[in-house]
Amino acid sequence: MAISSLINPSGKPSVQDNLWHIATSSNSGQTDFKFVFDVYKGNEQLIRAKIYPNPSNGKGYFDAGPIVRNEMDYSWFNPDGEFFSVELNESGQIARTYTIKVGEDYSGVTNLNLASGNVTAYNWAAPLFKRRINDLSVKDNKFLTDRFLNAYSNFGEDLYIGVHELTNVVIQKFQSNGTNTNSSTFTPSPGSSEYYQINVSPDAVNDLIGSSFIDSNTDYYLVKINAGGSNIQLKVNVVCNGKFTPIPLHFMNAYGVFETARFELVNRLSKDLERKTFEKRDYEFGSSSVNYYSTNGSNKKYVESKINYGSKINWNYKLTMYPPTDSDYQWLAQLIDSPIIYAEIDSEYYPVTIKETNYEYSKHDFNGLRPLELNIEMNQKRFGYKR
Repeated sequence: MAISSLINPSGKPSVQDNLWHIATSSNSGQTDFKFVFDVYKGNEQLIRAKIYPNPSNGKGYFDAGPIVRNEMDYSWFNPDGEFFSVELNESGQIARTYTIKVGEDYSGVTNLNLASGNVTAYNWAAPLFKRRINDLSVKDNKFLTDRFLNAYSNFGEDLYIGVHELTNVVIQKFQSNGTNTNSSTFTPSPGSSEYYQINVSPDAVNDLIGSSFIDSNTDYYLVKINAGGSNIQLKVNVVCNGKFTPIPLHFMNAYGVFETARFELVNRLSKDLERKTFEKRDYEFGSSSVNYYSTNGSNKKYVESKINYGSKINWNYKLTMYPPTDSDYQWLAQLIDSPIIYAEIDSEYYPVTIKETNYEYSKHDFNGLRPLELNIEMNQKRFGYKR
């Protein structure tokens, strides 16, 4: 056995970033020597890569990131209205555990699995600052979000957030005069995962506790969570819909869980029509004349010179949000980056695409109170009549 060491990613590395494995062998100076890296998902081999030693130090460097990130699962999100939406597993939802095995190939002989190790890579996106310094551990025993922990919701809407190490939940509600009217504690059944996708909307809280714990007299409530011995809380303000009908956008954030951005001001619906046509002559040959119109009825009907034989319709919304805080402008940048976004309209979830490809990190000291406006494309194309 000539593999003397195998260094694997440690902590909670990002599956969306590089996952470098570094092998050292006393045989790396042999002619035509190559390191043999095998990546396994359980008993399934994903790839075998033969890597020449680095010329400067003879070590083998292999990035498993492009292989492992293809094994992530994005179909787990299910808006069922329950407080505990999903207990996220490490088999592709919040993370993927894989096995790395390294061997050697030289002089026509291949020796496999001379050193190995298991790595769990987590589904979060590397930030602009402090890349490779911080990992997902910065969110241990916290909510999995960068938003200011002060949210708004109403009955008939969902409000999502993720959390690490959920031990118990206390819901404490307040009336408009600030009076603490009641509280309720719920302890979930322990599971094997450290991560939870939860729904903290008024309806989901009532589904958890029962009856109408959150009612029309509730001004706001606190979702207090004991996360691994640390107490954290989110304030949810119960608001009434005003002149406009709000549209919540539920999106996958930078930590691989869903959360909600609520657009409560004017929302304008528009549509783009792609029309297919062909041209023809604008007359017809009759037995005694060339006709440009028919006179079968009391009015004249002219002959078409252009046939609209097909059309495709795409709908778009222009959404407007109350002026966010400086910190929420930072957080909402993740909405632009999100690969999966749903617009909640009339309690239905529609997949959408953000049309903007640039984003300004606005601050009140130079932009004042500035509403956030976004354009979304409804991923729901329809076709017109086929002639």
